[in-house]
Amino acid sequence: MRAFLSPVLLAFLAGCTHSMAGPPRYLVSENFAKEPRPRYWFVCHRPENTFKFGATDGSGRTAMVATVRPEPKALAPLREHHAGCIDEDGDYQRDGDERAELWESHEARVPLGTDVWYRFDMFLDDSLKATSKRFVAGQWKEGEAARGGPLVAQRFTGRRFTVTVEQDNLAPKQSPDDVLCRVLVADQLPLSQSPAGWPHDDKAKVVPPLQHRKSRMDFTSKAIEVARDPGCARGIIAQQYHLLPDPFGRWTTMVYHLGLTPDNKAFVEIWANGVKIGRVDGRIGYAKTGPRLTQYFKFGPYRDPQKFETVTKLANYVRSTSRNDVDPTGRLAPD
Repeated sequence: MRAFLSPVLLAFLAGCTHSMAGPPRYLVSENFAKEPRPRYWFVCHRPENTFKFGATDGSGRTAMVATVRPEPKALAPLREHHAGCIDEDGDYQRDGDERAELWESHEARVPLGTDVWYRFDMFLDDSLKATSKRFVAGQWKEGEAARGGPLVAQRFTGRRFTVTVEQDNLAPKQSPDDVLCRVLVADQLPLSQSPAGWPHDDKAKVVPPLQHRKSRMDFTSKAIEVARDPGCARGIIAQQYHLLPDPFGRWTTMVYHLGLTPDNKAFVEIWANGVKIGRVDGRIGYAKTGPRLTQYFKFGPYRDPQKFETVTKLANYVRSTSRNDVDPTGRLAPD
């Protein structure tokens, strides 16, 4: 027998700290006033990280505070649950990276290709330098994907805030290992300064190369920027309306509208602090012969080994197929 939720109950659920409704809304709202329930989130504990939940820096927000440190050189015997995360169900194994991530749980995930909105506030401390190695905080991945990389990722390598998507590399390859193409869809610099996509293998840690060097001031809000050089990008177009803001040492409110369909009709729209940054349409993701399952969000520092500590914070997270749930005032994601 099919169960239906009354409008009153739906309104109650939407107002809860933890809330989730079934299709078509897939609503999850989380303020991280305390450690979230496993039904919605998995906390990836590791020797190099710590997590705190609750009141934070006087901003009025309650948040998840994730800290990553250099991995200890000597580790006692540990146990894992997810690969690379500590739990009581197996032997912990290093993976060569350092991370402090919170993942959407299996139960909370949405089907791949769902037309869905995400809103969250993020804070990155000022520890990253211009010489800092690969650093990612905020990813969307496909469950049981043909490749291990994220479909969409926020990258902060060398203090350069970018958003990238991944696709199978269908361009002529200079190396047989260049099976993937990373496509730049948002940047702190004009998109015309970098090729649209650059080839890499499954373990690549490269950042967008610069071809046409201009200052940020050369970008005008009246122009729509696109890449001059397609690079390896095929079947995809990214349009840039504004530059990404400086995210370090301050709170930044991000809104994403995703339709990660496993064909050439995928799209991503991005807003930061109430300003529309850009949109990408086309082919995103990896070819696969088996069934398509789910997509999931994860947030927290993920980096190459470094000698310093970094703190990131996540607050006011909302996910829904309803735009009004993530932006009820219309100020965070204007057209």
